[in-house]
Order: sequence, then C-alpha cells, then structure tokens
Amino acid sequence: MPTSGRQRSGLWAVCGSLAAAACLAAAASDAPPAPAAEPALVDVVVEAIPPPVPEAWEAEFAAAGSSCTGCAGSDSAWGGGRFYADYDDGFAILPRDPDATPYSLRIRNQNMFRYDGFSRAEPSWTDSAGNQLPINNSNYFGIPRGRLIFSGNALLPKLSYLLNIDYNSVTSQPIGFRAFWLSYRFSKALELYMGQSKVPGSREWIESAFAPLQSADRTMATTFFRPSLSQGMWIMGEPLDDFYYHAMVSNGFNTLNLVPEDLNNRFAWSASAWWEPWGIFGRGYSDLQDHEEAAVRLGACYTFALGAGNQADSDAVENSPVRLSDGTIITTPGALSPSVTLQSYDISLAAIDWAWKYRGLSLSSELYFQDLLGLQGTGPLPITSTSAFGGFVKGGLFVVPRETEVYARSSYVTGGYGSGYELGGGFNQFFLPGKDNLFFTCDAAWLQNSPAGQNRTGFVAGQTGLLVRAQVVAVF
Repeated sequence: MPTSGRQRSGLWAVCGSLAAAACLAAAASDAPPAPAAEPALVDVVVEAIPPPVPEAWEAEFAAAGSSCTGCAGSDSAWGGGRFYADYDDGFAILPRDPDATPYSLRIRNQNMFRYDGFSRAEPSWTDSAGNQLPINNSNYFGIPRGRLIFSGNALLPKLSYLLNIDYNSVTSQPIGFRAFWLSYRFSKALELYMGQSKVPGSREWIESAFAPLQSADRTMATTFFRPSLSQGMWIMGEPLDDFYYHAMVSNGFNTLNLVPEDLNNRFAWSASAWWEPWGIFGRGYSDLQDHEEAAVRLGACYTFALGAGNQADSDAVENSPVRLSDGTIITTPGALSPSVTLQSYDISLAAIDWAWKYRGLSLSSELYFQDLLGLQGTGPLPITSTSAFGGFVKGGLFVVPRETEVYARSSYVTGGYGSGYELGGGFNQFFLPGKDNLFFTCDAAWLQNSPAGQNRTGFVAGQTGLLVRAQVVAVF
C-alpha cells in the first residue's frame, strides 16, 4: 500500500540531518589530549638516550642511502635522489627527470556516501512478460561508489597505466576491478588505449559519476539507454583546437564480467565527438568555473553492437541491462512473445547533446535514439525490431558563486512497450569554492513508471513514487 505523508516527510528529515552533519563535521574542534599515564616503577634505572639532532640524522640517512645497493639511485631520496613525493592530483611519487626515469605513481580515492529513500505510489507493476512485480519502499544508507585508483607512467615516458579498484555496498560484488588500461600518447591528436573502460555511447555516461551532474546520479534516461563497461581498444585526442574525439572497439555493448565462452564473435563499435567552440567548457554540467564568457559544448555519440546476445550479470559493477521501454529486461523469458526467450539482437544507439555555461548559470540536454534489430529467439517472434526514444533537459544556477547551486531536471523514455519519466531537482553545496573535490547534494524526484533500473543510481524498473537522495562526494 502507498506510504503516508509522515513517511515521506521522514525522507526529508534524513536529508536535512545529513546536511547538518556535514556542516558540524567541518566546524568541529579538536578534543584536548588525554593526560599522560604515570610511568611504572622499575628495579633497574636505564639512562635515557637523547634523540639525534636533525642535522646528524639527515647525515646518517644520506650515508646509509649512498651505500644501499638496492636503492633507486646513488643518492638518497632525502638528499635529492631520482624521485620525490608530492600531492599532484593524488598522492604521488614522481621522477625528477621523467625522460631518464619514466616511472611515477599516483594514488587517489573517490568516495560517494548516500542516503536513499523511496516512497511508492503503487504497490506493483506488470512487465511485458505478464509478471506482476512488487514496488518496494526503500530507506537506507550506502556507498554506491568508492574507488581506489593507481595511475602513472612506466617503462616509457609516454606510456601510462591505470588500475581502478571499485568498492560498494549496493551490489553482491562489493570489491572488484572497474577499469584498467595501458595507453601510449603519440601526439595531442592521438592516444591509444588497451584495457577495460566505458563504452562511449552517451555524453552524460562519459562525464559521470563523480563530476557534478545536477542530480545525485545520472538521469533516468541516461541510465536506460547508455552502454556499460567492456574490454577493448580505443583512441582519444584533440586533432583540431577545441575539437575532441573518443572511439572504441570492444567485446560488446553490455558484456562486463562475461567469460570468453559467453561472448559472441562480433565486436561493438562506439564513437563520440564534441566541440567547444567558445573555449574550455570544464568538467561537469554545473558552472562551477563561473565562466566570465559564455562556454558551449556540442557533441554526438554512436554505438553499434552486432549480435549482442548474452548480457552481463545485472548486478555487475556499473552494469545497466538493455530493457524494453516499460523496464522489462529484453532477455526475460516471454518478454517479446509467450514462452519465447530472446537469444540474439543487434543494438544501435545514437545520441546528440549540447550544454551551455555562463556566470553560474547552466543548461544542457541529451537526446537518445535506440533501435533493437535482428531479434531472434527460441521460437517465433511477432517483431524483428523495436525502437525507443528519450532524453533529458536540466539546468542550474549558483545562488552563491562557485559554492551553492540549485538545479532542476526532467528526463523521459518512450517506445513500443510503454513510457516513463522523472521530474526532479535539488541543490549542490561545494565546501571548497570552485572545486568539486568535496560537495554535498540533496535531491528529490517524482518517478512515473520508471523504465530504468541500475543498482548504483537508486532507480528500480517499474517505480512510481518519490525518490529522495542525499550524498557527500569526496575525491582526493
């Protein structure tokens, strides 16, 4: 049964409590130190050994380093060896001469702590296979995304690496590898990558998830349409001033965690290009940069996956299964015809996007066009293809420049099996003015027949009701 207004107000109370807790934590003072314990009496008095003076200790350390055959250089690190430690987009060990010693290591942490509350307006929904499924209320704290990232250069000055270890509390796989790659930079126009990363089929998908999105997470429409992660090869670059591209050939549209025996023998092809004709647009959709002159970004993406048969486990990291427009996963038995299970399909996804920023004000939109083609199942199907269309529009305004932003958004999905939408808004509070390393978001949205479902976003297929999310994002 639908919940009462008292239950819904409880969602807002938790949101407010998180905001207050964030402010109190920033203002808390250090507690006074505890008094030292009384020294115990002993039978033998031992003469205290005074600590060495800094100059003597430094000389001893340098002498030990110069005689160490296993050390990184003939000089000690303290005395000015080949490496030094610093903070440079993460805690870093960096070479003094990258050409002579092409090795570096950066260690970063990204963490998202969220409250998620959903108050249903309907008790259940029925998918296209005729299954009646419950719509559940939710009320929990969680870590939808946490990442420990190791990156740097190795072996060659232009050869880079990245290893992204993912942790979360919202899936059955709390720790796993999200992304890893080697890349070689030939020039500003061409950098070659090999490994696992996002299939670049949507601008908001590429931009997310720790950048300010004018939402607690990706929009419902992006969650529905976007590809997932996959293994493959890709290239990126800036061949012309302010014009960028990202093109990838991968195992599939949605094949994360599938073993080779479960893959088909045909690749997915995906490309994205964007143009920033008025200068650097900046990260995210919010005008955290407070552009003195207007900035605009125009882009498009296209993905085509041949014979995209098996889908990855729906609980895999960042996985978003391909669904019909009512939210039914397409490989559900009976989804397209009674007693028939879809076995093979091709998928075509096109997207166009634009975004604009000026003096704290921002507007953006992305439109999606999806076709599922060549449908084949365990028996006869009434259709050989089906289409879906959707997109989002959102905007934000900084009421306190570079610190406090209010925003609103809407997204929509429609197709041959049904339609759904979201309408929401909220605010961002950036604790480091002009930077997105630490910020708080409180967000509320009304969902109507949500066709999207993904474990990290808070969306569950079939939902109708109020979704409230409050979160703290920290990146360092």
